[in-house]
Amino acid sequence: MTNSQINEKTVIVIGAGVAGCHTALELATDHDVVILDRSGIAAGATGLSAGIVAPTLFYGDLPDVAHYTNDFFQKLDGTQEFDFIERDRLDFVAKADEDHERQRAAELAQNGFPVSYLEPHEVTKRYPQFNLESFVGAVHYGDTGWVDPYTYTTVLKALAEEKGAVFETGIEVENIVVEGGKVVGVDTNNGHYESSTVVVAAGWRTRELLPAEVNIPIRPYRTQCAILDPNESLESDFPLGRIRTEHLYFRPEENGDLLIGGSHHTVDDPTQSSSDADESFILEVADYVPELVDGFESAELVNGWAGIDTATPDTRPIIDAPIDAPDNLIIATGFNGMGIMASPIVGPIVRQRLTGENATFSTEAFDADRFGELGTEFEYVSTSDI
Repeated sequence: MTNSQINEKTVIVIGAGVAGCHTALELATDHDVVILDRSGIAAGATGLSAGIVAPTLFYGDLPDVAHYTNDFFQKLDGTQEFDFIERDRLDFVAKADEDHERQRAAELAQNGFPVSYLEPHEVTKRYPQFNLESFVGAVHYGDTGWVDPYTYTTVLKALAEEKGAVFETGIEVENIVVEGGKVVGVDTNNGHYESSTVVVAAGWRTRELLPAEVNIPIRPYRTQCAILDPNESLESDFPLGRIRTEHLYFRPEENGDLLIGGSHHTVDDPTQSSSDADESFILEVADYVPELVDGFESAELVNGWAGIDTATPDTRPIIDAPIDAPDNLIIATGFNGMGIMASPIVGPIVRQRLTGENATFSTEAFDADRFGELGTEFEYVSTSDI
C-alpha cells in the first residue's frame, strides 16, 4: 500500500501475531487497517505457544472476561480451518493449597462455571492413568481446550482481510513518528507509512519500538516445551493439566502424544536465547512425567523448543494507551504466555481505547496505569503461581 492510499482513518498495527490479527479483525469494519510484521504471520511467540484455552482458570475473578472469551472460541469453532478442541482440565492440588483451591472451585461454580473439586479417588476413577500419591485432589475445569496457534491466527488474518485489512510481511518498523504530541505514522525498512493511529502488538519488542519517554513495565522471559510419544497413544478424553508445584503444564496432541511446558525464567537479551529446549528441562520432564502418568516409562522425545514471551508484574496484559504516550498510540503486550487464550479481548479493548465505544466486559484489569511503579525490574511471577 502506498502512502497516498492511506487516509486519516488508517490504523497501522505492528505485529502479525494473534494480538495484531485480532486487532485487525475488530477494526477493519470501519478503519483502513495495515498490519506490518518483520517476519511473518504468527512467526514469534504466537507460533511457539501451546494454544491452551482456560479463561476460567486465569480470569475467573473477572467472570465477564472469562465468559466472553469462552464464548468467542465456541462461536469461532468450525470457521474455515479453525477447530476449538474441547478437553477437560485438571489442576493438581498439593496439601498446602487444599483449602484455597476448594474455596476457589466453589466460588467459580457459583459464578456459573463448570468447575468442581475432585478427591483423589474421583480423579483416578475418571482418569486411571494418573498417580495422585503426591496430591490431595484436583480442580476440574469443564470449559477448557486448545487450538492450533498457527491455524487460529491465519484464520483471523483471513477474516480480517475479508473486511479489508492489508497485511505486509518482511516490513521492519524502525521508528514511530510523532508530531505535535500525536502519532502520524511509522518509518520502516520499506519507507514511511502515514497513519492516524498506531497499535504496537510486537511482544517483547514493543518496548524498544516506543518513544523514549514512554515507559511500560514488561520483561522478556524464556519458556520451554517438549512433546513426548508415550508407549501407547493417549485416549481421546485425556485432559489438559497443570502441576503448580513443578511449574509444569501439559496437554495432549491430536495424534496421542503429550505436550509438556514450563521452565520459565527472565532473560536480559532475548536475541541471544536459544530456541532449543535445554537438556536439563528435557531430563526434568523425562523424570517427572512417568511418576505422574502411566504409560510414559519408555516414552520418546518427539520435539522440544524454547521461545520468548513477555511478562507484566501481575501476569495480565497491558492493552491501553501507555502513560506519557503521544495521542493515538496503543499497545497490546505482556500476555505472559496466555496470548492465545486472552486474544479475543484484544480487539474490543483496542476499539474502546481508540473510539470510546465500550467493550461488553470490564477492561480496567488491562489498563496501563494500574501499576504503582513503572520499569523492568519488577519481580517476575510465573503463571504457574496463579
